[in-house]
Amino acid sequence: MAINRASFADIIERIHTVPSLPEVVTQVCRLVNDPNADMRAINAIIMKDPAMAAKMLRMVNSVYYGLSETVTGLEQAIRLLGFKTIRSIALSISVLNMFQQQSANFNMKAFWAHSAVSACLCRLIAAKGALCDPEMAFSIGLLKDIGKLILVENAPEETRAIIAVAREYRFGFSRAAREVLDTDDAEIGAWLAKSWELEPIMVNAIAQQNQMTGASDPKIVAMLQLCEYLCALKKIRTSGQCDEPVLDPAVWTYLGMDKTALVEVLSVINDEVENARQLLLIAA
Repeated sequence: MAINRASFADIIERIHTVPSLPEVVTQVCRLVNDPNADMRAINAIIMKDPAMAAKMLRMVNSVYYGLSETVTGLEQAIRLLGFKTIRSIALSISVLNMFQQQSANFNMKAFWAHSAVSACLCRLIAAKGALCDPEMAFSIGLLKDIGKLILVENAPEETRAIIAVAREYRFGFSRAAREVLDTDDAEIGAWLAKSWELEPIMVNAIAQQNQMTGASDPKIVAMLQLCEYLCALKKIRTSGQCDEPVLDPAVWTYLGMDKTALVEVLSVINDEVENARQLLLIAA
């Protein structure tokens, strides 16, 4: 008897309420890309959400950013950190608070630890290799696995099967997903990012994270693959990520970095894990 494999359209059809970013965050993301935007405009938008504003100030004043002076207002924070950092802070807080549902089949705590470490590592790798804006890299790293949460919430039986396949055959989550479904978490995550009207570089990076060949920006995909490799070495993984850590040699070509850079990144990875812990504590 043939098994009906859920397609991308089938999974999307099950989503009764599409997760949406708070309007404040959506407006901040738009303003960051507006060359005519100024600090006062961004500050005015964020202040419409006092809870968001308070969390952002806590994060800005944490050891995570290590500022030499105490920040007393968001306009001061915007001046010190810049529009793009403020955007990544707002996006982090909203997304981390949006998905907190628990599942017997999926370790949510491990997921967010992995996402936060990925965000910190991507920012580091992007800065070291001059790949893209480091704050953009941070957001890409944070959101790259968001499709897994759509599956956990809307396809629990299939998610259970994906994790079982991954464990039995030592597959990564996306490869196991393709064994169970006619889609995967990368395609679903890119759909969500597009529905949030995030920049094409973010949408494409999420969609293409498993394939450098043919990617619209292979350097960004190489960054994500190096990040995933480093997380695997440190055993910072999500449920269903059961493959052995192997790095495609082409990563070094696309990143324009030699292997000594791996040693340099590994030397500070524990610091990035601590940074991620601080991010989770404050944002959630």
